Amino acid sequence: MTSLALEVVGVGRRFGGLVALRDVTFSVAEGEIVGLIGPNGAGKSTLFEIISGNMPPSHGAIRYFGADVTGKAAYLRRRDGLCRTFQKVRLFETMTVEQNVRVAASQCLPSGRSLASEVDDMLQQFHLGDLRHRKPSELTLADRKRVEIARAVAGACRLLMLDESLSGLTHDEAHRLVSEIILLNKSRGITVVIVEHVLSVLAAMVQRLVVLHNATIVAMGTPTEIANNPLVIEAYLGSQGGALT
Repeated sequence: MTSLALEVVGVGRRFGGLVALRDVTFSVAEGEIVGLIGPNGAGKSTLFEIISGNMPPSHGAIRYFGADVTGKAAYLRRRDGLCRTFQKVRLFETMTVEQNVRVAASQCLPSGRSLASEVDDMLQQFHLGDLRHRKPSELTLADRKRVEIARAVAGACRLLMLDESLSGLTHDEAHRLVSEIILLNKSRGITVVIVEHVLSVLAAMVQRLVVLHNATIVAMGTPTEIANNPLVIEAYLGSQGGALT
């Protein structure tokens, strides 16, 4: 029986009189790749902040592999393998690519695993070996995003949350990164939740989509089901001019 990697249970968040999230409930199975979509202001970033532990919910609960982590600090969730990236790439600019990955891996490497081997594996996985001694300022945006994902995964990642990791990339760059994420999912069994606006690319990589609109979930389903959902077409696709297929 497949276990649940993530359960978001009745999560809400208020900022004064503003409702950012309203009774959001969904789950992600272990090993699944799920996309989270919705118009700007729908609550996606707030939900990511709550799941990762950077912000508490006003009500509701977050369960990670069956354990309630609602009140657990972000760095402790990271040590337990709940990892994330950010909309704006955040790297240690004075460190090399290798040092960026090494410092992250050293914080949560399981006992018995070689730090050097883990770093080398991550650099190889994301085709960063030839760039290992470069500083982030010397990299393209696509390679900077690879470094951030490699750094997030390094160590003991079980659930990877990607916040618009394809944004700003060319068509070819985005498809290459998607291939690397899929390979990461298959080779390491890492569960992935990705926020993205490039819907045609998302449709090629996710098993399911969760659609947020006006602070709540309006639809869940396969990319094909979502593409044909009238509520989604009105709330998201129509307003954004995008297409899932």
